[in-house]
Amino acid sequence: MKLSKTLAATTALVSAFAASAALADDALDIVFINDGHVAPYHVAWLSGFEDAIAAYDEAFDDVKVTGRWLSAEGSLEKMIQQAEVTINEKPDIMFVNAINVDAFEPLVTKAQAEGITWIAVHSPMDSADYSFTLGDVVNGTNQGMAMCALSGGEPYKVGIMLGQAGNPSGEARREGILKGISTCDNVEVVAEQPADWDTVKAQSIAENWLTQFPDLDAISGVTDGYMYPSIAIAANSGRDDLHFYGYDGDIPIMQQMEGGNVKADILLSGTREGWNFVQMAYRIHKGETPDKVYDFFTPLVLSEENHKIALENGFPEDVQVYYVDQALEVAQNGYLEFGPDSVK
Repeated sequence: MKLSKTLAATTALVSAFAASAALADDALDIVFINDGHVAPYHVAWLSGFEDAIAAYDEAFDDVKVTGRWLSAEGSLEKMIQQAEVTINEKPDIMFVNAINVDAFEPLVTKAQAEGITWIAVHSPMDSADYSFTLGDVVNGTNQGMAMCALSGGEPYKVGIMLGQAGNPSGEARREGILKGISTCDNVEVVAEQPADWDTVKAQSIAENWLTQFPDLDAISGVTDGYMYPSIAIAANSGRDDLHFYGYDGDIPIMQQMEGGNVKADILLSGTREGWNFVQMAYRIHKGETPDKVYDFFTPLVLSEENHKIALENGFPEDVQVYYVDQALEVAQNGYLEFGPDSVK
């Protein structure tokens, strides 16, 4: 009897140890492959991603959470190579911010055959397991409508800096901006030019536009990366009357909205988005099934004063707007929305 009890106890102890070891061995390995231009938004992206990896790994003893961030430095060829190498390494989840989605279709199939979850970032892909999108047409429309409402009703000339040819996210943003502008008849688009998500190209374009269009009233962009050089060029040219309409929710750009010439922005925020990537990966790893197309919450940002002016000029009341202080708080602190407490 004693021997039987001892064996039972030993068996139970071994089973418990095995179960504990199995829990300890559970791992979530995340790889993010970015198109890779060095821009403030991407720096914030990386910061949020790394902070979230560390926070989730510390918060949950049953899962070892690790992550890697790769930059293609704007090269499609390099990005394809990085994806191929990553698939061979067999992580659990791949986030891919594809320069051109068509080029990655064969790799999606290959990754899925290896049991890897492929998440397309910003530019949706039907073949991907999930797409992490931004509601770009709606966001662009809100930016364009804000431009109408804040233009003062007088003739208002704007240049729009676009993304990269073949990139669905940039094209959707352009579609939305033009749709929003079409709601009024006083705003004239005098120039549209791709800057390929490159701040250096944006600087050259801003310089050319201020020479070519001395009566330019505003510059609209599909990323805040274009705003930094444009604002600097305008200041150096003495154009303190030029308005700017951004798209990213970069903290330094939003900080220029109270009493400044940045009139509107879209609250993506690289920091909060980086946190959301890790939260999404963790939920999937734990067996949750998000929508196949996950639409990141991205409200319009206006100063309270400009929102009141916009409403008086017919801006729709049902468009969700964050004021600057609120936008800055969530932009700086991604854990508030997407930290470990959000999944406990």
